[in-house]
Amino acid sequence: MARRAARRRTPGRLPTCHELIGAPELAILASIEMAVDVAIVALVAAQPELQPTADQHDATSTTAALAADHVVTCAQALAAAIADYRVALRDEPYDLPF
Repeated sequence: MARRAARRRTPGRLPTCHELIGAPELAILASIEMAVDVAIVALVAAQPELQPTADQHDATSTTAALAADHVVTCAQALAAAIADYRVALRDEPYDLPF
């Protein structure tokens, strides 16, 4: 099966009422996406060595920075999984359960 590229939601865009009728789980997933975005920004602010360097070399050296980098990686994977789910919903036939 060919996999379509995941398109991430527009930052700050909440699901519409029409979208929530067909997939109410999009409400909490939007909340999780926003929390992930804020968490990544906060972690990078708290651990400035996570910011990209000019030579693209990973400069993390402290235990906290390494742990924060792992959290960021997992958070990005979660955001990608949510985006994939959103794409999968668009591929499903629209059918209300009632």
